[in-house]
Amino acid sequence: MAASSLKAAVAAAMVAIVLAACAGTTPTAYSAAPLLIPGRVDPSGAAHGGGTMHPDRDRSWMHLLSQARCPVQQVLPPCGLLYVSNYHDDNVLVYQNDQMVGKLTGFKGPDGVCGDKQGNVWIVNNLGANIVEYAHGGQSPIAQLSDDSAYPLGCSVDAVTGKLAVTNVFGPSGGPGSIAVYTNAAGVPTRYRDPNIYYVYFCGYDNQGNLFVDGLDTAGKFRFAELPRNGTTFTDITIGATIYFPGDVRWDGHHVAVGDQEYGNQVASGIYRVDGASGQVTGTTVFGAARDVVGFWTEAWFVIAADADRNVVDLYRYQNASAATDKLKHFDGAYGVAISR
Repeated sequence: MAASSLKAAVAAAMVAIVLAACAGTTPTAYSAAPLLIPGRVDPSGAAHGGGTMHPDRDRSWMHLLSQARCPVQQVLPPCGLLYVSNYHDDNVLVYQNDQMVGKLTGFKGPDGVCGDKQGNVWIVNNLGANIVEYAHGGQSPIAQLSDDSAYPLGCSVDAVTGKLAVTNVFGPSGGPGSIAVYTNAAGVPTRYRDPNIYYVYFCGYDNQGNLFVDGLDTAGKFRFAELPRNGTTFTDITIGATIYFPGDVRWDGHHVAVGDQEYGNQVASGIYRVDGASGQVTGTTVFGAARDVVGFWTEAWFVIAADADRNVVDLYRYQNASAATDKLKHFDGAYGVAISR
């Protein structure tokens, strides 16, 4: 069934809440403020601060190609470094010109991946309740943001202001989800809620600094909303298409790209190109072979899709995704993808 992998991840977080309650642990209050904690690494390679990270079962490593080609249309990634979160193996794999050139370890359910214009990459550590930052090509964390009061899922960096937005699929004890926005990707976040979105899945900034968010209401119906730049409340948006399960949200250079993990209410995935606040759909990309694309990354002519059901990462042409032009295999929960340059 499409979207089953992400649903399983959300269920795992719910189980963690139940186990904590059974153990007599009081969940952290929602008002508890996440703090920026500089990245510290112990001899095992595991980062400390904020939420939990697993000790490295095998150390993080990075060996970049000295003669990498860029751009090349038939390789993953076409240019730069491709970061792929490998949820069930608790690591993030890094690729260059179709070759794995690095592995970042020590996570606990790594999920969404996003980057800034300096090439730094943020990894959402879902079950570890933190967000971890790496420099381009770096193998040790340079900073962490704790998100102990929630279950972080997706992220996006505003290229205009440098803000980092993090979606929390739900809150303590299974309460409603939220968006945490960190000014300059640091410090104490401001939290926002849309009363019509109970489960908050993914988010993406456009080129004007407006934040778009998708999720589900209490009835399981898809919801989409905008937090305008410098705004304090969400504006709900009706998209001119039926989306059955929330997928990633990205700015594709012209439109807000909104994913559907159950495109057409089938075992299929697609992307709707949405004209921002109007909700008008200007185009659709349907992945030819995909079954459950959770995260994606799109630029110009291409889109990279993480298919959690097939455990592959595919390269497609953005305007015509009937067949993948390249593929990376052997993941265990390919959820998030991002390119760093």
